[in-house]
Amino acid sequence: MDHKKTVLRGAFLLTAAGFLSRIMGFFYRIFLSRIIGAEGLGLYQMIFPVLALALSVTSAGLSTAISHQVSRKNALGDKRGIWNIFFAGAAFSLLLSFLAAGVLRSYAGVLAEVFLKDVRCEELLKYLALAIPFASLHAIVTGCFIGRKKTGLPALSQLFEQLVRILSSLLIWQIFQEKGFAPTPLIAVGGILASEILTSLLTLLLLLFQTPVFAPPSLSIMRKSLEKLTEIALPISGSRFFLGIFQSMEAVLIPLRLRFFGYSLSEAYSHYGILTGMALPLVLFPSAVTGAVSMLLIPEISEADTLNDRQAILRTARSTVAGCLYLGIFCTGGFFLFGKELGLFLFQSEEAGSYIRILGWICPFLYLGTTLSSILNSLGKTTAVFFQNLLGILIRILFVWFGIPRFGILGCLLGVLFSQLTVALLALRTVFEAVPEMEFDLKDLLMPLLFLGWSLCLITVGDGIMSTFFPALLSGIEQSPVLLFLRGGLFTAAYSFFTLYFFRTHAQGRS
Repeated sequence: MDHKKTVLRGAFLLTAAGFLSRIMGFFYRIFLSRIIGAEGLGLYQMIFPVLALALSVTSAGLSTAISHQVSRKNALGDKRGIWNIFFAGAAFSLLLSFLAAGVLRSYAGVLAEVFLKDVRCEELLKYLALAIPFASLHAIVTGCFIGRKKTGLPALSQLFEQLVRILSSLLIWQIFQEKGFAPTPLIAVGGILASEILTSLLTLLLLLFQTPVFAPPSLSIMRKSLEKLTEIALPISGSRFFLGIFQSMEAVLIPLRLRFFGYSLSEAYSHYGILTGMALPLVLFPSAVTGAVSMLLIPEISEADTLNDRQAILRTARSTVAGCLYLGIFCTGGFFLFGKELGLFLFQSEEAGSYIRILGWICPFLYLGTTLSSILNSLGKTTAVFFQNLLGILIRILFVWFGIPRFGILGCLLGVLFSQLTVALLALRTVFEAVPEMEFDLKDLLMPLLFLGWSLCLITVGDGIMSTFFPALLSGIEQSPVLLFLRGGLFTAAYSFFTLYFFRTHAQGRS
């Protein structure tokens, strides 16, 4: 029971922090869209794959590997082993991150002109490079805490990082106004740099304060620790690296292919900014839940695998699949039902609303694929995850190349949908192979679809009553946040009631 409470507490802390952080980040995006515009937001989004590419080499795989190895040492009560793993991983990550930062600053001009096709990105990349060592250190420390199942600090660091980013961006914007400078994406990049510096220092200090500090390990111990870490980290880092390359290609290709559709360069950046800076962050908003679950799955399943507890792995895998399906189908219904109103109300953009409605269909597959990949990484199936993610991004690029000139931005949206569907199905198949005791329950798919249908019927009935008795009120729903919240609340309450009732009766039936 204590173990279960620990897991639930960890999931709650990370989920709550994730939601609060995303709420703050969401309004931050709205703020950015208002001051730098859709074109500036598009430029800002174009440089992110470069940062992801750098972090894929310096910390992405190592953070997961540290979480995996620390959880195993923690299960055995080896505190010195935990310190050895952290020290070796942090030293190696910092070495790689300083090299990556130097390369990025030195070749920022080439990257901006040759690859990103816009010289305005050069200055942004030079400042972004300075954040790489601090972001890497932050990731390593977080991995160590997650491996020890101490979720309080990662939860706190999420909120602290987002708060510093927002306040720093506001400060830089204020300075720009006082100096008479035009607002640029540099405001947002400055916020990233400040937040990563302060957050990494805070998390490191808290780790040193809470962890028994032993003497630095010898070179032989560091070599052994690094061998274990790299065995896990290399496939994950390779996956993230290639994904980063292809995501960078995608970020460059979308505006370029939109020009073949007939848009000017400014219009292409605007459409790209609306898609990646407005619609997609909103659709990804509920992934705070699956993100928290994914972080906890690695130490949880790694520990169960270390202790050869197959039943624990089976229970975790089953509940993950069911939970992701219920959450994903609910979000699909919500975004389809309210996408237009959300785009108009939040971003004052009808186009954003259209993108939200289409992107909402990826939710079940996105959430399922993310958590299943964490399960597979925990079981050592990192190579399978690599090829699944690689296939997913290749599908997206094919749709960008061939679909956008014919269908416009819809070609990109369809690529995202089909890629997430492919990754989720392949990951599900691999989980079934890794955990043969697990069987597919058709009820897990049919029941949330049924609950979604009932909830949509209730909304339809409510709209019919409102149109009969309050026609003027319904006609202004796009401009009425109160009505939007009322309809959203009714939909959420209905779906939650059906879901909770089913789980309760199902649990009673099993008992």
